[in-house]
Amino acid sequence: MANLEEKSILEDNIRYSYMSVVWSHKIQEKQSDILAGEYKKLEIVRLICNALTSVGLISLIFTDQFLIKFVATMISFVSTLSSMHFKSFDTQNSIINHKKAANELLGIRDKLRILLVKVKLESKDDFELLSEYEYLIKQLDQIYREAPSTTDKAVKKASKALKINGDNSFSTEEIDANLPESLRRK
Repeated sequence: MANLEEKSILEDNIRYSYMSVVWSHKIQEKQSDILAGEYKKLEIVRLICNALTSVGLISLIFTDQFLIKFVATMISFVSTLSSMHFKSFDTQNSIINHKKAANELLGIRDKLRILLVKVKLESKDDFELLSEYEYLIKQLDQIYREAPSTTDKAVKKASKALKINGDNSFSTEEIDANLPESLRRK
């Protein structure tokens, strides 16, 4: 390495990028979990509504009560709404897209960790390390551009999962908690 200050600057930036990716990965993961949970609930509601609608329609064969007609119609309406929700929001595709983004971020995270190892071992010169870092940042930018949007709920769940209570500011301890012991500063 050219000098200790340059090494420190590069390492600090890689560490910060690493933690940002850890954070983004967890948010995408939590958003996928939220959508999967909502999907399961709506699917159960839809199945129950379909069953109750069928029972209501069958009971109309044996009776002509207005209340049964009304309840069957309302249940059918809820069933139709949940079906329209599935089609209009394409929840399953959203779940897949969030998981895809999370997996791509996981790959970048691992590459950043390897780059940190190279910095620590001083296995390449500054220019090579900086070039590799710039390449990874370009890949990361592409992932961010294509990643689906997330909700505040996912951010809060990710924050809780990572035990982070700041907004994009990471202490050395927080970064170290997500790195192998040999790459930690303390």
